Amino acid sequence: MTVTDVTTRTATRPMVRAEGVTKRYGPVEVLKGIDLTVAPGEVTCLLGPSGSGKSTFLRCINHLERIDGGQLWVDGELVGYRRHGDKLYELKAREVARRRRDIGMVFQRFNLFPHLTALANVIEAPVRVLGTPRERARAEAARLLERVGLADKAGNYPGQLSGGQQQRVAIARALAMHPKLMLFDEPTSALDPELVGDVLDVMKGLAADGMTMVVVTHEMGFAREVADNVAFLDGGVVVESGTPAEVLGAPKHERTRAFLDKVL
Repeated sequence: MTVTDVTTRTATRPMVRAEGVTKRYGPVEVLKGIDLTVAPGEVTCLLGPSGSGKSTFLRCINHLERIDGGQLWVDGELVGYRRHGDKLYELKAREVARRRRDIGMVFQRFNLFPHLTALANVIEAPVRVLGTPRERARAEAARLLERVGLADKAGNYPGQLSGGQQQRVAIARALAMHPKLMLFDEPTSALDPELVGDVLDVMKGLAADGMTMVVVTHEMGFAREVADNVAFLDGGVVVESGTPAEVLGAPKHERTRAFLDKVL
């Protein structure tokens, strides 16, 4: 599989477009009007302090969280809704699940099935959700495990793998669904420092192949090297966005500068 094959889209249509997206948990407004656009083939890194709304926004993109206001599109389709005339109608769970198939997500914790081998973890969704014949799914899973540097670990169970290896299996599992968009929620934050590099190298490879990615991360080196765009969030809003050179190299907002002074 080549990532470029599954990410070619109409050049004029954003892969992700958010307009005034809000999210509230009871009295707490976590997202206060997020505006963001991600073009096909681009890598956008979301930076900011804990509690700024980065992970919540990421979960809204694939409707793991229901937005309370604004609108959100993935590849031209409204997330969680369909439009009929001037009215919006919430999608049924089955339709939400169908659309979610096209969006891969990698979490902080790996969420692998502990009773399945690495290979079996990767083939589970293609077989059960997409109806891929098992032998074809096995061959594809073997290729994906080789791609993430784990060809020799196909028969290992998650408990026999390091955290970094488990996270690479999780990436392979997400890729097995042939997503047009990959979401990464602080994929290295739960790893020992010496294991971070292998995961980031896999992500760099995906970016080089043209995968559209939205990455919540504290890895500033990755953002500087790989991202096409960086958005700094604080207090549920996008404080500043632009290229890595603009946001990380010459931030305009005082809050961005204060954050970067602490993490760089």
